[in-house]
Amino acid sequence: MYGCPGCGGMMTFDIPSQELKCNHCGRTESIESADQREARQAGNNFSVEVLTCPTCGAEIRTMNTAQAGFCSYCGASVMLDRRHADMEAPETVAPFRVTREECFEKYKAMVKKSLCADRKLKKDVTAESFRGIYVPHYVYEAAVRGETVLEGHETRGNDTYYYNTTVQLDHEFSNILHDASREMPDAMSEKIGRIEPDAFKPFTPAYLSGFYADVPDTDPDAYINYAEAEAVRLGLQDVMEDLEDGYTYSSGETEKKLVKMAHAKCTGKTLVPVWFMSIRSRGRLLYAIMNGVTGEMTADVPMDIPRFGLIALILAIPLFFLFNTLFTLRPEMVLVSAMALAVGTQLLVNRRRRNIADKQLAEEAKDGGDDLMTRLKLRKRMARRAKGGSAGMVETGGGFLGLLALVILMTQIAKINEPGVFKIGAVAMTAIMGGLAWYGAQTRVKTPIGCFAALIIMVLACINLIINPFNSDDIVMYALSFLCLLSVVWVCIDMLILYNRECSSPMPQFETHTGGEDNA
Repeated sequence: MYGCPGCGGMMTFDIPSQELKCNHCGRTESIESADQREARQAGNNFSVEVLTCPTCGAEIRTMNTAQAGFCSYCGASVMLDRRHADMEAPETVAPFRVTREECFEKYKAMVKKSLCADRKLKKDVTAESFRGIYVPHYVYEAAVRGETVLEGHETRGNDTYYYNTTVQLDHEFSNILHDASREMPDAMSEKIGRIEPDAFKPFTPAYLSGFYADVPDTDPDAYINYAEAEAVRLGLQDVMEDLEDGYTYSSGETEKKLVKMAHAKCTGKTLVPVWFMSIRSRGRLLYAIMNGVTGEMTADVPMDIPRFGLIALILAIPLFFLFNTLFTLRPEMVLVSAMALAVGTQLLVNRRRRNIADKQLAEEAKDGGDDLMTRLKLRKRMARRAKGGSAGMVETGGGFLGLLALVILMTQIAKINEPGVFKIGAVAMTAIMGGLAWYGAQTRVKTPIGCFAALIIMVLACINLIINPFNSDDIVMYALSFLCLLSVVWVCIDMLILYNRECSSPMPQFETHTGGEDNA
């Protein structure tokens, strides 16, 4: 504990001034002065309190911090068990530069971008929900040396030209980081970006005063392949920047080959600051994490399904009058349009299921070899989808584009007077739906019931159009169209449920603090 030399109160690290500040009298003191006064030396062990969550077993360390009333990792509102222990000091630390208030403001702006964000995020999350935690990281040196061929292509007018370019790599990197805490999911920590080397300082416990810290509990050798893959990626990135503009190269397979030419070793440990928030929602966890140096943030932003339904209903009313004004709505036209809408919705559902399957594979993949490369590719893909909390905006934009496509489709369908075309269209849509159902069944995520309901209704609609058992009764056609639209609503609800599942994590369990991420 760092005591104030003026009043004896508790001093904590003040982010704006980058000094220690007394919580009682407001006096500030430089880190160097406080260390000299307290006779503390960087690199020594120091005393901390270990806080253990009785619910999930997660542990964090603290000094100069009030009693914690909730667990950062599982969101449980419990009094954490305490015990005293020594903590081994790392070589370096990156002090916080972003304040809690700045973190919360950015989070609010991120949630606000999503019109249908879960109201729990706006109602229950406050600035105090974010906890400053120093996450341990292993530091690696890695080098890649070798010659490789980049395959690329260039488009000129209607022609595409393919070519190979030989490049030489001779690169060394000394500040490759990987988080060493089992509690912090790798997939999240990798989304918040890198920290420049000049942000790190020689370690002193003063930087931890008023914050929390985790300790490394994974094997540093487990991430050697990760460091080698990072060296390859950074080396190729550097080489490709010097190549002539206008050329497009594919480096995925090249990275995989070059990993065999790379070498890495762990050179020490450091602490990286993050603002971390967890909140329970429907039996799962929602996380938000910000890089405490750069301010880069990623957050789980699920959608409020009832609110989404209300907005969709409000949009549907003017669309109905628009369609009724622009088109003469014939039974066959309405039916085929509803089937096309069902197919488009199922495409979105399959995409969402593939995303969830990718997430599961990334969590289960073991470190090393091809499995590591698979994990890295999957995580890069997921990071692009979720970066900056833009997933909700992308889905909204896709919805508006879908409505535009539907208007264009119905404009073209309205020009058709040949009944046979509608029969062919209905059969084609049903065949595509069947293919999507079969393709979706091959993924690791269970096919939603709404998909089968839509497929059955589409099959019945085809039978009615082709065999015509009801002698072209318009009421039957409209009824089938209505049922098809109901199946679209069902599939949309399935999609939102899948999206919310993708935007959340299972409850963690850390009963054995032995490393690995089987429950991350």
